[in-house]
Amino acid sequence: MATLLETYLTLFVRHNVHTILGVHLIHGHFEIPEDTVMLGKNFENPLGRWTKPTDMNTIDLNTIHGHIFILKNNEFLAYEYQDGPMPDLSEVGQNFVAEFVNYITSNGLTDVLGLQVLIDGMESDMSELILERGTVMLDTSKVKGCVPTRITGWKFEVRDGEPRACQANETHAEMTSGNHKVFNSGKPEPNWTMLVS
Repeated sequence: MATLLETYLTLFVRHNVHTILGVHLIHGHFEIPEDTVMLGKNFENPLGRWTKPTDMNTIDLNTIHGHIFILKNNEFLAYEYQDGPMPDLSEVGQNFVAEFVNYITSNGLTDVLGLQVLIDGMESDMSELILERGTVMLDTSKVKGCVPTRITGWKFEVRDGEPRACQANETHAEMTSGNHKVFNSGKPEPNWTMLVS
């Protein structure tokens, strides 16, 4: 009998969606203020993504896309957004969504697993650090003074033309001191030099 990840691997590769979408562990870190959404913006040096509550009235809907989706009432709803256009989905198999919904519904996983649009250019393993009112995602190899705590995202790969690899691509990380708030005290964004080697 195939494991959960093996089933997803086959499904994602068969429908040609493995380079665009991944599976995400549905979770939250804090309540966000009313009339805001979690919106991620990429940055470089170091490569990463800063996600924070953003006032919906300040967002141009033409410049963002859904990033993480949860199944509610038989439709996928975004609960986190990302700057930039949605990737091209024209090559995705037409039955992918129906099969994915059927699988998570029949296995009681609708409140556990969702879909995540993979961020172009962030192919390495990423560590998510939870700050007071936001999160930062950084290349795991660059993060210092942190330990991984749980996997929150998986992506799928093809090797030699075969669906062979499933891997964690996002993991929560905690400071070994257990205190994340130090990076955000009194500043609009974390001090990246304290987080990366």
